Amino acid sequence: MKINRQLLFLIAALLFSVCQSASAQQPNVVFILSDDQSWTDYTFMDHPHIATPNIDRLAQAGVLYERGYVTAPLCRPSLASIVTGLYPHQTRIRGNDPLLPKGTNRHDKEFKPLSLKMRNRMTAPMLKHPSFVKILKDNGYATLQTGKWWEGDPKDHGFTDAMTHGNHMRGGRHGDKGLAIGRTTMKPLYDFVDKAKADEQPFFIWYGVFLPHAPHNAPDRLYNKYKDIAPNEPTARYWANVEWLDEGCGQIIEHLKKNGQYENTIFVYTCDNGWVQDPDKKNRSIRSKRQPVEAGIRTPIFITQEGKIQPVRDAETLASNIDIATTILKVCGIEAPKEMVGMDLREPEQLKKRNRVFVDVYEHDSDLDQLDDLDSGLMARVVIDGWDKLTVSPKKKELFDLKTDPDDRKDLADDNKEKVAELSKLLDQWVEGG
Repeated sequence: MKINRQLLFLIAALLFSVCQSASAQQPNVVFILSDDQSWTDYTFMDHPHIATPNIDRLAQAGVLYERGYVTAPLCRPSLASIVTGLYPHQTRIRGNDPLLPKGTNRHDKEFKPLSLKMRNRMTAPMLKHPSFVKILKDNGYATLQTGKWWEGDPKDHGFTDAMTHGNHMRGGRHGDKGLAIGRTTMKPLYDFVDKAKADEQPFFIWYGVFLPHAPHNAPDRLYNKYKDIAPNEPTARYWANVEWLDEGCGQIIEHLKKNGQYENTIFVYTCDNGWVQDPDKKNRSIRSKRQPVEAGIRTPIFITQEGKIQPVRDAETLASNIDIATTILKVCGIEAPKEMVGMDLREPEQLKKRNRVFVDVYEHDSDLDQLDDLDSGLMARVVIDGWDKLTVSPKKKELFDLKTDPDDRKDLADDNKEKVAELSKLLDQWVEGG
């Protein structure tokens, strides 16, 4: 049978057009990552003073989990988990920095080459793990990194565009030039969005804004709002930084609305770890960050697409940052790799059936020679099953009833040995299974 070449050309052109149209209809995704913020410090979480109107509107329009949890109460392992959909004991990114030999200091020039070598060694495992950012890029997304980023050059990890250079020899420890986003500029983000629109390309934005993280140096116009109602100056300055975070979120929303891209954009929000302000010292925390306490590991988590995702506010079901990679891929119509064990945050009923989360807590500095030992540098492991919380550290086991004790202050372990044994078994199975 003779084939009409002109007809084949027309069919090919039509198929190309359909594919382009489908690609253009894929949702955009803005991932907002708060940095060092207590789970209570939002207007929508009933804080009596802090104003977060922009984040409130997003939260109220989407699926909101009040009982969300990080995978680690420390930024680098927390972020690595978000990207990979794996826990810190699986990624081997367990601390922020490599443990250097005694007598060395990463800030001294003479030790820079050694520090660089060890940092590259610490980052290397990330290149072997799945990455939802890489998968988005492979599926036609333009991907932008801004703000906090620890793993060297973001373009090695799936970002088509990046503010951070990640060169350790030029101060690229955890974000370098990218940390300017939300504090001194929003232009790189706006330019990226405009280009993606011009190219008719779906986009993903990693908005890892360095807020409300210290330094707590929000503009005076924000500090002055809180200085007379906060109990002390350090708290007032922290509160001002929280509102500064919210302002940046509002600017992103405004730009997307102005460009006609808001309706086709999904927002995913979480925090990397908690924070309770030290009342006596600026830029310092107490009983929160780096600790397995609720103030260090709990965060609200939500996913929003106004008009397309039915709003739900859930005050009981457990959610985790381990779910974010899976969720983002699924909302973009992409199947998540089997290694990612997270669930789709748009499905509260499925999360209710699981209703269990886990947390790894390791030391700030990791001994890179001991990464095969999952207990090296271990401070604690946590399982939260419904309202029961078990914290296991090398020296003790603590059991809490979060329903009656949401700030985990009253240890019930001695009077509930069967429950401790049951939850301990869950922790062992979790680690062994990973």
